[in-house]
Amino acid sequence: MCGIGGIVGTSPGSGDLPGRLRAMQQAMAHRGPDDEGRYVSADGAVGLVNRRLAVVDPSPAGRMPMGNDAGEVWITHNGEIYNAADLRAQLRCQGFRFRSSTDTEVILHGYEAWGPDVVDRLIGMFAFGIYDGRRRAVLLARDRLGIKPLFVAAGEAGFAFASELGALRASGLLGASLSPAGVVGYLLWGSVPSPWTIYAGARALAPATVAVVDVDRPTPSPRRYWALPREVADVSWEQGVGQVRNVLHAAVRSQLVADVPLGAFLSGGLDSSAVVGLMRASTNGLIKTCSIVFDELELSEGPLARAVADRVGAEHHERVVTAADVRGELERVFRCMDQPTVDGVNTYFASKVAREHGLTVALSGLGGDELFGGYDLTFGKLPGLLSLLRGFRRVPGGSALAAATARVLPHQRWRKVGDALGRPPSLASAYLACRGLFAPTEIPALVEPDVWRRACEELEPVAEIAARAGPADGGAPGEDLRWVRRAELRTYTHDQLLRDTDVMSMAHSLEVRVPLLDHRVVETVLGLPAAPARNGRRPKALLVEAVGDLVPAIVTGRRHKQGFVLPFERWLRGPLRDLCTAEGGLEGILRPGAGPGVARAYEAGTVHWSRAWALAALHGWASTRR
Repeated sequence: MCGIGGIVGTSPGSGDLPGRLRAMQQAMAHRGPDDEGRYVSADGAVGLVNRRLAVVDPSPAGRMPMGNDAGEVWITHNGEIYNAADLRAQLRCQGFRFRSSTDTEVILHGYEAWGPDVVDRLIGMFAFGIYDGRRRAVLLARDRLGIKPLFVAAGEAGFAFASELGALRASGLLGASLSPAGVVGYLLWGSVPSPWTIYAGARALAPATVAVVDVDRPTPSPRRYWALPREVADVSWEQGVGQVRNVLHAAVRSQLVADVPLGAFLSGGLDSSAVVGLMRASTNGLIKTCSIVFDELELSEGPLARAVADRVGAEHHERVVTAADVRGELERVFRCMDQPTVDGVNTYFASKVAREHGLTVALSGLGGDELFGGYDLTFGKLPGLLSLLRGFRRVPGGSALAAATARVLPHQRWRKVGDALGRPPSLASAYLACRGLFAPTEIPALVEPDVWRRACEELEPVAEIAARAGPADGGAPGEDLRWVRRAELRTYTHDQLLRDTDVMSMAHSLEVRVPLLDHRVVETVLGLPAAPARNGRRPKALLVEAVGDLVPAIVTGRRHKQGFVLPFERWLRGPLRDLCTAEGGLEGILRPGAGPGVARAYEAGTVHWSRAWALAALHGWASTRR
């Protein structure tokens, strides 16, 4: 895992290219404490940088940027390629020589052999930039699920890319102006929706995308090379369970390769417990597991995590996290965010525990709820809400009357339902009502009028959700649930869970791997009939059956999902209460009093704690960027 960056097509008056590259490196030092490197092309038109967290072959032979033997092709790479050994063998048969055992060199020679189509052969998580001096072009690429980030910015002084927005800011090629669509999108979902970022001049490269940037015309030309599958195989329940079991074992086994200490996050929930159980099935060696727990015992899954650790014989470490701990590290947490988010604090502390106990790599159960149907909020309640929306639409004037009623009910959760009633009923409108943070009609009271107007010119939330999840297959059995899975993977998982996991783990120089989002697992699960997604009696039945007795019954038999969430609901009414009334730093963006107003509504019990925290996190993030 590393921090990567580069600048393409600098103009004669754009300033010191090596200096810009050094600034980008320094901004990403936390992503790679083991090594650093820079490359500048002979004509000074292209520069690449890297900060390296050495996981495989930590020797100097793995230094990046890495060039081929002729010095014509150079790569800077972030991530892990799990089938690197197989690809290396294929490339050796074609005559390529290797100077290291790194996966970076495999991508480099793979590009020489197969060109941009090398991405189709890669199994793993990755973001990389390759400068091909023969073609005077840079190839940018990102993995299929968007596990590893890649941001881009373009201006008169050149085109830049980097693992973090902070590095783009350090390059001097990205200004500090905030994006209206980014701010409004954050308030809609609790995270900034891609491809927008919090900054007006930057965009995120989409998952499963390659983009060619010509040195003489540095505008990226993107191409999607993979999409979430929509075809469904004709298999029985038993066959589906067998397929998923096999691909889960293969995914976890392939992700245990490392030349540094490797372990796992273990919350006590089904997903992380399944990953740890699969790890034990693949190795007889030492497994270290790490958890965070709370003094609020009813909110802590510590006993479950310990039961799983005992079952597999893991060396288990846990740390109690208190409100005082959060306050003590809050400024650093906000600095690590890169973009504002309502999540990620839990991963910050879990990563800290893992690093304190010697881990450089940790496997996570991230993605299990979204892929296997674990959320009652979306997989359980959304179909009923959609039926309700359609029912009111069939009654003349029913939707308008119901919407007006919903918008005056005391609890603001009904505002989102009221908004949905004002739109044509669809899976996307129902999904926004279930997954959204603030209702679209609430946001004009929070942001300045010009911000709202400009955001609406770029961002239409229901259309954005529909575009990402794709069309539903008109009434096919189970298609609604398959659609929800795609929506969860392309919105919430990508824009919040993966992004937060990346920045918060890398703040501690920790690599996190997510085997449940291995694209082979995703393809297998999405290709099955929808009945296993949620059978009405047992959420995530497919995962439960696939892992079998690898996970103790105390975990697989649970009916209530706790969730990996800090006790913010309690803390924001007590020791962290003052955070909700913060103001300043967002003049011209938020209306005066927006944060305190939401805080008062939270105190009155009419809004969820996440709304109060959303404004607190936005102010906290802004305060660290002054």
